[in-house]
Parts: sequence; structure tokens; C-alpha cells
Amino acid sequence: MPHFSWNEFVKIIWTQDDERRIVLDRVIALLIYAVHGSLDLRIQMFVGLLSIIGLLYFFYTIIKGAQLPAILLLCCALLLFHIQYYEAIFWGMIPLQHIIVYFFAIGTFYNLYSPTPVRIITAVLMGILAIFSDISGTFVLPAGIAVLILQRQWKYVAIWVIAMGAMIWLYYHNLEIPAYRPKLSDNFAHPKLIIYNFLAFSGLPADVNTLFAHTNRVTLILFAGMIFWGVLFYYAFLLLKHSFFSHDIYVFPRWKITLWGSIIHLSIIIIAFAVGRAMDGPEAVLISRYKHIGFIWLILISILVFTHLKSNYIQLGSKIWLGISLCIFGFSYFEYLAPLDFYYKERNTDIYGWQHNRALPSSPIYVSLKSAVDTITEQAIASGIYQLPEPYFFDKPYQVDSSRFPLNVDYNDSILSFHNETYTRNTVKNDGAYIVLKSATQNHIIPGRQKRFSLKSYLFSMGNKYYANGFTGSFSAAYLSPDQVYDIYIVTIEGHKKLVHPTKYQISNINSQISVKEI
Repeated sequence: MPHFSWNEFVKIIWTQDDERRIVLDRVIALLIYAVHGSLDLRIQMFVGLLSIIGLLYFFYTIIKGAQLPAILLLCCALLLFHIQYYEAIFWGMIPLQHIIVYFFAIGTFYNLYSPTPVRIITAVLMGILAIFSDISGTFVLPAGIAVLILQRQWKYVAIWVIAMGAMIWLYYHNLEIPAYRPKLSDNFAHPKLIIYNFLAFSGLPADVNTLFAHTNRVTLILFAGMIFWGVLFYYAFLLLKHSFFSHDIYVFPRWKITLWGSIIHLSIIIIAFAVGRAMDGPEAVLISRYKHIGFIWLILISILVFTHLKSNYIQLGSKIWLGISLCIFGFSYFEYLAPLDFYYKERNTDIYGWQHNRALPSSPIYVSLKSAVDTITEQAIASGIYQLPEPYFFDKPYQVDSSRFPLNVDYNDSILSFHNETYTRNTVKNDGAYIVLKSATQNHIIPGRQKRFSLKSYLFSMGNKYYANGFTGSFSAAYLSPDQVYDIYIVTIEGHKKLVHPTKYQISNINSQISVKEI
């Protein structure tokens, strides 16, 4: 804007993104632009990720208030500061959306304790920030009502409903569900998927990813979800029995209000997610982007359990929990370093491919949003907001290896699959194998997903055996241009050494017929 306009400002921050509004994200982006002179997404992420330290502070207040051992705070830190939720950390908009919302929500319940005019104003302000962070922030309304009722603060229940209800009405006013998102009625038509997602989302902290076969992995997650809810229902029953069915009026301490408000809020989010993502299928839950929610949930449930243990069990239990937390922390770096490495390579090859082909192979949604995404990216590059890596680590010059690289290629259900059983790479960030599809008009680059050794082999080798022999790759045939023949090459990178290897395969897309043939 050449001149500031409040109407334009409101339009910029209020226009919905997907099925939500991301007001706080956009306000912070504008502030960064105003102060820094350009939009730097690294600053954007950093500001949002500071909220994890804020979460740790609120966990500290609960642990201190409940007079629990300080060692539990270390457990909380180990369960917060790891890379299992790497997508949420490194996705530019998510820290100021999906992560910071929990900081504001817990801060809201912290200030709803024994409310005074100052505290209720602070709680309302933090509740508004939660709402304007992400759609899950709107659930502070029912959770806030619950903690105020527990304290029998009837006057403030009315104030809370009016203040937050008005903000939530404003949030949802003229908000539309995009055409590519299923309607609520469509999701309710799949009750089994709702139950599955509900238990899977609740048991996310028990996800061991690819360490187990898929069936065993899912069974463990669902079982953990049932255990967590069993524990929660039991202590919720005791809470209600103690609060409303005893002769004495129980005065809640602040730590308990903060803890239960946070648990109720997160419980509602889990239920809403299970319903809202039912049509996306079971795998919609088991991705890195949501793992932080699972670990916040685990921390809250574990603190709840410790507040009910007998004093002679708390010290022993906290030491055992510290050992478990250390294992989870260490395991996250073993199990998720490779996916994080692949995520990094996939994003870089995406933008490289976009430059040459205007195609983002790893993002199926891009097909329906191509025009808008291309326009935004072009403008961001032209204005210097988005700076393309220069040079790319997999760009020329290459040395040519004339020997054919061992590779198997399959085509099934519109997906091209690539397999190798012999190639081994080290753990250097940019090293690895890339599959190149080259035609007369296009170059598609697909990062190889490297195989790994087992956890046992990794531990017994003292960390030397991480990447194992072989890699895989996949590519949607929808991105192939019509009437083109693609030669398949493999590029291997080891430091400054870049080798391009031919293979014995070609992919043909003639008359809308995809075929793989040997040459």
C-alpha cells in the first residue's frame, strides 16, 4: 500500500486462510515488515516458537503450586524441546498459529483463577489472542465456563460468555468452508473414522513412527489413547465428586484451575479434530505437524497423575518418568532426523522444480491452487521477500558416470515408484540421491528417501549406523507433460562431488498413456 488504510489493513488480516482466520500471524508479519524492512519468515517462526518457553513457564507454575518435585519440570522440557513435530517448527505460519494458541489458552485459565476485574480483563485479552491465533482458540469459551463454574464464579461466567461469545461470533461471521473441505455432515457419516481419529489423536505421544509395522504402530497409539482417557475420566469423576457432592465448599488453588482448564480445552480440540478430519482418513492424524499437541496433552495428563500420587511414590515415580522422558527425547532424534532431512530436501526440490516446470510435486493441493500459488510466489521473489537459494546444492556442475545406476521403476494407480537397494549415504545435510526425470521441456527432481538401520543397530554401533543401503522415491504422474518421453537419471551428492548416473528406464506419456520401458 502506498498509503496506510485501515480498511485495507483489516481486509489483509481478516481474510480467511483455508477454513480459518490467522489474524495474529498476519499482524506479526506486518510488524516484522515495518521494523525489519522486509518479511523474514525465520523471525516469524522464532517469535512463534518463543511460546514453547512460555508453555514451560506455565507448567512450572503448576508443578510449583502442586508442590511436586522440580525434576518434573525437566521432564516437561524434554517432552517439549525435540524434533518430532519438525513440520510445525519449520512451517513459516504454524508457530504463530498452531503452537502459540496453547500458550494463550493456558494463560487464559491461569488468569481465570479467583477472578478480579484485572484478572478477568487479562483472561479476556489472552482469550482473544488465542482466538485470533487459530480456530482451536475458540474453545477457550467452553473451557473457561467450566473452570469458572468449578469456582462458583457465576457473575464472571456471564461476563466471560458475553465477551468471548462476541469475539467468537465475529471470528465465524462470514467464514466459509472451502469447497475442497468436507462438510460436517459428511464427517458425521463416518463414525468409525471419528472414533479412530479420536483415540489416535489422544495417543499421539505413543507413536513410534516407522520403528514398528503399521498395524503394531496404530495398535499402540489407540491403546495409549484409551489409557489416557481412562485416567482422565477417573480423575474428572473425583474432581466433580469432591467439588459438588461434598458437604464442604472446596476452594481450588490456582495450579488446579490452570491444569484442568488446559486439559478441558485440549480435550475439546481432540474431539473437534476427530470430527473435522474424519473424511481425511486415519493417516491425517499420524503426521509430524500435530505431534506437539500430543506432547502437551501427555505433559498435562502426567502432571495430573502426579498430583494424585501418595507422597512416598512421587519421588520414585518422577525419576522413572525422567528416564522415560529422556528415552522419548533421544528417540525423537533417531527416528525423526531422517524425515526432517527428507522434508528439507523435498521443499528445496519443490521450489527448484517450480522454477523450471511451475509444478510442486509434493503438494497435491497445488493442482487446484496453481494460479494463486504461482502469482504469490512470483511476487514474493520479485520483491525480495522470498529469496531462492543460490546456488542450489544439487545444481550443476556434475561429473558424468557412464555406468547404469541400479534402479527399479513401477507405475501403479497414477504413482511412479522408484527403488534402490544398494546406495548408501552419510549423515551430512545436503548429501543423498536424487531421481531426475528429464524430457525435452521438463526436469523433475525427486529426493530419494533413504533407508535406515534399526534402533538396535544404531545403538550397538555407537551411532555410526544410521542410514542403511537403499532408497525409495515416488512421483505423481499428473505432473508429467503430455506427449513427452522422460529419461531417468540418478544424481548422487557427497560433499562437493556430484555424479549423474544414467539408468535403463524411460517414462513415456504419449496420448495420455503412461508407460515405463527399459532402454
